[in-house]
Amino acid sequence: MEFGLTEEHRMFQKLGKDFSDREIEPIAEDIEKEGKIPPDMLGKLASVGLLGMTAPDKCGGLETGFLTYMLAVEQLHYTCTPCSWLMVSNEFAEVLVHAGTETQQAEFIPSLVEGQAIASVSFAGYSDETGHGKHDITCRQDNGHWVINGVRRLDVFGHLDGPAIILARADGDGPSAFVVSKTSPGYRTSEPLALLGLRGLEVVNVSLEDVRVPESHLLGGVGDGERVARLVASLSSIRQSIQAVACAQRALDEAVKYSKERTRRGVPIAAMQAVQWLLAETAMRLEPARWAAYEVGAAHDRGLDTRMEAAKVKLFAARTARDAANMAIQVHGCYGLTKDYRIERIYRQAKMFELTEGSSDQQRAVVADALLAV
Repeated sequence: MEFGLTEEHRMFQKLGKDFSDREIEPIAEDIEKEGKIPPDMLGKLASVGLLGMTAPDKCGGLETGFLTYMLAVEQLHYTCTPCSWLMVSNEFAEVLVHAGTETQQAEFIPSLVEGQAIASVSFAGYSDETGHGKHDITCRQDNGHWVINGVRRLDVFGHLDGPAIILARADGDGPSAFVVSKTSPGYRTSEPLALLGLRGLEVVNVSLEDVRVPESHLLGGVGDGERVARLVASLSSIRQSIQAVACAQRALDEAVKYSKERTRRGVPIAAMQAVQWLLAETAMRLEPARWAAYEVGAAHDRGLDTRMEAAKVKLFAARTARDAANMAIQVHGCYGLTKDYRIERIYRQAKMFELTEGSSDQQRAVVADALLAV
């Protein structure tokens, strides 16, 4: 199909780039060293409208669409910092637009748009909560509330004020989805976990002990959780695919830069055919991944079911990021192993895309299930 970016798309793409260049790039190394995002970053994102891109106008949002959100995420993630994850509240808003009520939207979205709260997302995905793996979150009804117990692992921003989407199962029912306030009594978290890459991204384990959730916070109906989980998984896969593309682009740019600066016998190593081939191979893989991600985002905006396509593009983009980082560190040689060069950080980051929010094996299972469905 014919596909291109509109003037509005490019405007928000530039907004994301300008913000990233101004607010993130100068402190990227500090975030890596200190392992923490400055607390005022969320407010800065809100001030330029980047937290309300997918939110309805009635909730203070811009209603730009999911593809536009992706374009901004790509620019922020190019710095290879965890700051792009601060924008996941856009995905929460998108879920409530498709699966929530107007009352739920009015209750939870405005504070996210204003940067006063932040939604959380799980690195572990939702496979354990939809019947495909061990299920350890339960719920029961009690006097106008649902009482939730269990453990949710590897939650990004799970300890910060805001809403979370939790799936839980009652006896005899399929999983149900709930909007849970992270300040609810009984909602407890671990200390942030140390990560291989993306230092500064705070990830915690969550324990829910008799957390009482009003019946009005049920998403959809009882047993409707798998539908909600598939939407969440599709959106996160599309977003992670463009984050992986941004990671691959930064790896290529760092390799090109280094190859022009590094000399061997007085000649830049960029003149070596072996180096040129690594750069060309990376560039060849990068553009198909980028435009495939864009098109899946556009398909979601058109109201199409993107579950299989989102899984395919995340699988492809994750491999592209891994290979791009590997080839870029090869260009750097032994210097790529040192923290003096950015590629060391990019290399550690690139692996995460094959593991988080639905591993590559889980993406293959989603694609295979769709192919084999009768």
